[in-house]
Amino acid sequence: MKVPIISKDQASVAWNSMNNEGEYDASKVVYDYVDSDGGLEVFSDVELDWLWRALSKIMESFGEEKPIGVGGHIDSLVIEPVYTTLQEYGITPYQLSHIGFWQWFSNIAYSGRFWKFIKWRFGSSKQINWGICNPSLMIEVYFYRAWLRGHKMYDKDLPDPFHYARLGGSDIWRSHVLRQDFGRDKEFVKALLDTIYDKNGNVIIGTQELRKSLIPAIRAWTSGSTFSHLTYQENLELIEWLRSEDF
Repeated sequence: MKVPIISKDQASVAWNSMNNEGEYDASKVVYDYVDSDGGLEVFSDVELDWLWRALSKIMESFGEEKPIGVGGHIDSLVIEPVYTTLQEYGITPYQLSHIGFWQWFSNIAYSGRFWKFIKWRFGSSKQINWGICNPSLMIEVYFYRAWLRGHKMYDKDLPDPFHYARLGGSDIWRSHVLRQDFGRDKEFVKALLDTIYDKNGNVIIGTQELRKSLIPAIRAWTSGSTFSHLTYQENLELIEWLRSEDF
């Protein structure tokens, strides 16, 4: 299946129209496409109907005036429907690594409804959340980050395959997982999340220790080592050892 992509300039025009007028006429947009299998079928708004209904329910459950401090919870709820929809239609990681797809998805797809979801979530005008940025900053793109958390951490062998994808606040994922080299290793990320949070998802390591002590210790250790050969339990023990050492 082919997926549509648009340029940063096209996305910017759509964003400004949505922000100023509340709508955007995409009827004259000329799309490029990223193919995966040579097929003629195109991923379009039709395939996004269920996803939009799932996101609408999330919005309805929190209301227009969201309580303070629920952003991370909203982000965790978005992961499963975004990942599941793209997985169902066979959209590949290669295709989803193209920022042009997320620029289309976030600004034009489904008559701009996903644009409105991002606006509802943040209440700000930082265009990077909509994919209007350089490809090197893709992890800052809201829906790409939701898909990536599912892609990295989905585990069919768990009672809840999305347990680790959902575990952890947005700041933890952006600053301490996705922006770090050690965030590439699934078993290490699982061990890190289980060190930071208890079984109920409550934080058990303070922000001060995490930012000033543990993360620098991990960075220091990774400068000459790798986690790829370690099991989950070995990673858990390593992290506990790093917490006890003076770096």
